[in-house]
Amino acid sequence: MENIEQYGRFKDAVWFNKNTSETVLVGGAGGIGSWLTFFLSRAGFNPFVYDFDKIETHNLGGQLFRTQDVNKYKVTALDQIIKEYCGNEINTSKNAINLQSPTHHFIFSAFDNMKARKDLFNVWKKSLNLPIQSIFIDGRLTLEQIQIFCVTKDNMDKYEKEYLFDDADVPDAPCTLKQTSHSAAMIASLMLSFFTNHIGNIYERNNSRYVPFFYEFYIPLVQTDIL
Repeated sequence: MENIEQYGRFKDAVWFNKNTSETVLVGGAGGIGSWLTFFLSRAGFNPFVYDFDKIETHNLGGQLFRTQDVNKYKVTALDQIIKEYCGNEINTSKNAINLQSPTHHFIFSAFDNMKARKDLFNVWKKSLNLPIQSIFIDGRLTLEQIQIFCVTKDNMDKYEKEYLFDDADVPDAPCTLKQTSHSAAMIASLMLSFFTNHIGNIYERNNSRYVPFFYEFYIPLVQTDIL
């Protein structure tokens, strides 16, 4: 791994790989995905990010972009930000996720719609034949509510049957009540924390670190639910 000095404050963490950067796939470069990619890069991981959207002015209130990034592709601007603030590059694609997309054993869903989430989940399921313990971490965010699912082979049936519903079944919030940067950064930080627990368990060959199937945080009540 290049520039190991920049990871000096946490290089002895059980989840940190000193020899190489673990590659992870991130679906979506918006509110969740932009912050998540930044945190993953800072933690020494190698994100591959999918998103075909361009940045609009209203995105600046919740996503990790600059005013000069408006009208750029999100993955293009995100790559520039990561180079500037993290000193490394990310791999990106402007293609939509579909069943022909390459799979990976570590996938984060940062999409804001159920169809893309379902497609990415089906791509992840193809990784179950790989030797590494796969995980699919799905983040869902409204203005003041966070939900995270950590899906593995053991709980994937429950996730698919109970939590992968249609977009038509999701109530749409008003445009002015969609997202803030602090809640987007919060969910991204938690998703990464659950992932480092998963990675730590793999490296240590035990399950001493807790990885919840479901985590929910409701900001107005400071209320947490964990399964």
